[in-house]
Amino acid sequence: MMMPPFRTEYTGDILIVDDIPENLQLLFEILNEEGHEVRRVLNGQQALKTVAVDPPDLILLDIKMPILDGYEVCKTLKADHQTANIPIIFLSALNDVLDKAKAFSAGGVDYINKPFDVYEVLVRVNNQLKLLETTRTLTQRNQELEILNRDLEAFNYMVSHDLRRPLTRLLGFCELLADGELGVADRAEAMEIISNAGTEMNQIISDLMRLATVSQGELQLEMVNLSTMAIAIAAQLQNQNPERQSQIDIAPDLIIAGDRRLLKIALENLLENAWKYSSEKALTKIDFFQADNGHFCIRDNGIGFDSNQQNQIFTPFTRLHKERNFAGTGIGLTIVQRIIQSHQGQIWCNSKPNEGASFFFTCGMQL
Repeated sequence: MMMPPFRTEYTGDILIVDDIPENLQLLFEILNEEGHEVRRVLNGQQALKTVAVDPPDLILLDIKMPILDGYEVCKTLKADHQTANIPIIFLSALNDVLDKAKAFSAGGVDYINKPFDVYEVLVRVNNQLKLLETTRTLTQRNQELEILNRDLEAFNYMVSHDLRRPLTRLLGFCELLADGELGVADRAEAMEIISNAGTEMNQIISDLMRLATVSQGELQLEMVNLSTMAIAIAAQLQNQNPERQSQIDIAPDLIIAGDRRLLKIALENLLENAWKYSSEKALTKIDFFQADNGHFCIRDNGIGFDSNQQNQIFTPFTRLHKERNFAGTGIGLTIVQRIIQSHQGQIWCNSKPNEGASFFFTCGMQL
């Protein structure tokens, strides 16, 4: 019976391990022709070293090899949490049921007999890459659901506490005005309180909308000069508070690949935070630079916070300081984290009370 033509659905980075060069070459030609990225090694020791440096998507592993056979290589990889999830298809001329059982018990996911049948090789490889892609998609969606659940919990808290507070003030003073019992001076004060409450509610709603939309849509990548952007933001902050003594040092030519609009939002939030929490110092000091390890850093000499609060700081609607001292909705750093993560980067912080704070971030995007 003639097999139907095979069409590869998924391509991946595949490592072939076999001590017979002719087998390596044959599998290389089969898989390379289908668009896979294929690497080849001749023994188990080379396989372990290769995987440690650059893990592949899938491994085709011969069983019968000198010194370190396929079973041992597989067990070693499965014992390491960093390589345990790499699917392994065993290659062997052995057809005994016990040999296959041993291969699966060692951690293999499939088995290809020698001599190789092209159709069988392509189908089994495609099936494993398809399963791998499905697993990655499910993992990503689970992570997204976890974020959504955390946001929902924080949103519920914010609605029941943060939004209710200004709403209560607004309604209470509206009722006093409606009763007509306030004098002219008191009515003016009541109107100001109502206005401030409305402004606070509007800010909360605006921040919620920004958080909801910040990760939507594709990134518009270009080379962005963060230094130029930060200088403009810093100048705006200084113009808003001309009486404040400040020293803002921004290193030149801090350039990364990213979405200009989103990166500006991230920098605005980081620099505004540094400016706000340094307001009680006689001289506000803010530095923006790139460390020797390549990480970007925004450092201030502000009020800081305790190290055991660092895990909370990126949680939506979380404030580490009382609102009467530092106004805000507690959502700015969450927005920054989402933007950095959308750029395949990470953000973290170091701080001590009254010793300022340093926020570090990376960006993994490339043009």
